[in-house]
Amino acid sequence: MELKTIEEIERAIDALPPDKVAELYAWLDRHRPEHPEPVAVPVFEQGLGLFGRPEDAALLDEVVRTAYEERCRPHRPLPEL
Repeated sequence: MELKTIEEIERAIDALPPDKVAELYAWLDRHRPEHPEPVAVPVFEQGLGLFGRPEDAALLDEVVRTAYEERCRPHRPLPEL
């Protein structure tokens, strides 16, 4: 049986009896690298939005807030020339 997707693998694991699941976890523990490669966390998951620094993200938030306030402010009629 060839499993090609994560969903197929998940279904196959879910179908295993408890003793085989325990055997699978034991096998995974034996084959886990001692020093796994660090996984780069995407900037969006770090909560930084499109920027690499929290200060830059805060500045963008301030600009957006100011623009929204300007947009919601009642407009005065322009004086006629």
